[in-house]
Amino acid sequence: MKYLVYLPLVAGALLLGWQLLPEHQPRDSAPASTSTGEPTPSAALPAAIRHGTDAIASQAQPASLRGTDVDGDLQVDTQGNLLISDQLRHLFDYYLSATGEQTTEQAQRRVHEYLANQLEEPAREQALTIFEQYLNYLQAVAELEQDFPVLDELDALWAREDAVQRLRASLFDPAVHQAFFASEEVYNRFTLERLAINRNTDLDAGQRAAEVEALRENLPEQLQQLLVPQLHQDLRRQTQALAEQGGSAEDIRALRLTLVGPEATARLAALDQQRAEWQQRVDAFNREREGILQQAGLAEQDKQQAIQALLQSSFASNEQLRLSAQTADQSAP
Repeated sequence: MKYLVYLPLVAGALLLGWQLLPEHQPRDSAPASTSTGEPTPSAALPAAIRHGTDAIASQAQPASLRGTDVDGDLQVDTQGNLLISDQLRHLFDYYLSATGEQTTEQAQRRVHEYLANQLEEPAREQALTIFEQYLNYLQAVAELEQDFPVLDELDALWAREDAVQRLRASLFDPAVHQAFFASEEVYNRFTLERLAINRNTDLDAGQRAAEVEALRENLPEQLQQLLVPQLHQDLRRQTQALAEQGGSAEDIRALRLTLVGPEATARLAALDQQRAEWQQRVDAFNREREGILQQAGLAEQDKQQAIQALLQSSFASNEQLRLSAQTADQSAP
């Protein structure tokens, strides 16, 4: 069975959830510091700086944000300069994600209010400056995307990725560029290189899998670790989609080979076998248990004793706990 599961993956990796926002004028202020001084978590900032947080929280929140914690931990160094990390982008995206439930201006105002009440100068102005740069970036990348329609040609995908990276480099300080986008760019380029391997008709399935594995292993260890969560997420999503399309066990194995390589594929296959054997034992126990419950003339107490004896003869003590937890999950509303 042939399938092109890789194409949605690349499109999803490259279209990074950018939103179309109105144009914004850049702020005239100093760039954010890249100080490496000791960090001070926002929770440790003076109470006077935090007093406005309750006022923000008391305003009518968009439905998608109600009951959630603000995503993004602000930190400053001992001189009060903002420490740049991906947490700052998480904070921006947290509020901007509600655009649509509220106006763009309302979402932006929430970010301004949050930063103003969480940070003192100079960190406050530094964070606001980066936020304006980020808004300009979202606007610019939305306009750039109009020149790069979603295509499955590898050259077009590379051209779009290169254009987006050049745009980021032109708008952001290198420290901000690195903190905000490094992991995405690593994953995008890895994905495109993997796609090129998987489209190479001169290689058989085993050779393609080996080259993908080598591609990942040749990355620095830190970058490999950045890839792992996204690879696993993609594997779960694409495995589910493949199963819904009627994919066979061999199709799923081929997908695993292209995403995580032969070693991880072997481990996953062993895990599948363990799960299948466990489910067979559970099904057999449930059938015998149902037979006991259906026995006419057997007192309820005797039925429960027979079921308990069956449980103890069928499962070890740790397995009984696992079965109990599984049953509880299945019966939960």
